Amino acid sequence: MTTNFCKYHGLGNDFVLIDRRGYGNIPPEVTKRICSRRTGVGADGILALYDYDGLRMRVFNSDGSTADMCGNGLRCFVAWLINELGIAYEPMTILTDAGPQHCIPHVGAKGQVTGVTVNLGPATFEPKVAISIQNERYIGIPMTLGNPHFVIPRPARDGEAATMGPKLSTHTQFAHGANIEWLEIVDRTHANLVVYERGAGLTLACGTGGGGAAATGVQLGLLASDTELSIRLPGGVLRYRVSKDFSSVFMTGPVEKVYAARLSGSIEN
Repeated sequence: MTTNFCKYHGLGNDFVLIDRRGYGNIPPEVTKRICSRRTGVGADGILALYDYDGLRMRVFNSDGSTADMCGNGLRCFVAWLINELGIAYEPMTILTDAGPQHCIPHVGAKGQVTGVTVNLGPATFEPKVAISIQNERYIGIPMTLGNPHFVIPRPARDGEAATMGPKLSTHTQFAHGANIEWLEIVDRTHANLVVYERGAGLTLACGTGGGGAAATGVQLGLLASDTELSIRLPGGVLRYRVSKDFSSVFMTGPVEKVYAARLSGSIEN
């Protein structure tokens, strides 16, 4: 048995995309096998299309867990729907476990989607907290934008994201884990960001993480609202616009197809 798939990436955040309409969820051990960078396709996660009540995207992280939403993945998903499955080019709503996401595809010279603007929805914040790990205090803002985030408003020290990211992401402070963001403010419209993603580890880019960090920067008065913000991640720049009342966080970024192929063996177990 074979399964057709495509691989796409958004600023190096890479995904396997599979049409699962009529099938069930992908078992965790299968997800881990496919996403393995040594023995599988290699990816930060799998994005699966379902049709429960419309176009629905489910996110399966490389460690076999699931995520409610994925900003970079959503851009890849929309491009794949249009470029590969022939769904009509138009503003579209994608259903996710974090709610409906409203997307505007941007088509390049060859008629292929090369970028997508997404309304990631409202940003909500909790009071600032301090987390102590190994005699270090990490002061940040817990917030939600599609997924849970913990935004630390300072640059990451050398190697800190890799070593402390796993500990912070799974800390008891966060009932369901959290993405961890280190936000370095450059000026009122520019910032640098490093993200340790819950379920995927360090990634080159994170769409909801960038949006969560941008919204937190606005909430702290460090970044401007209602204007274009450039957030630079290791994989490149994503652009955001945060409304003054935090009811909408818009993200715009590129997307690129890597290749199409087939998986051998059953995906069901």
